[in-house]
Amino acid sequence: MDSFQDAVKRFEASADWLGDADLPALVTLRRIADELDGGNMSPALISQFGLTFRDLRKRQSSGDGDGDALEAALQSAAKD
Repeated sequence: MDSFQDAVKRFEASADWLGDADLPALVTLRRIADELDGGNMSPALISQFGLTFRDLRKRQSSGDGDGDALEAALQSAAKD
């Protein structure tokens, strides 16, 4: 079963455009994923996860990344 933490790990592994300057946002994303996987599915937390993820995605220099696993996990969680 996919989790937010797994999705974040997969995103980080494929996000070669991120560097040390992005570490605060990555730590935030990891912590939010931990909370979401722990059952805290508040709309505010889900929204913050999405905002943080999209901010990191916008930093991508090329348009060839897909992030589908993370997007699918986010959409699935929002429906629950």
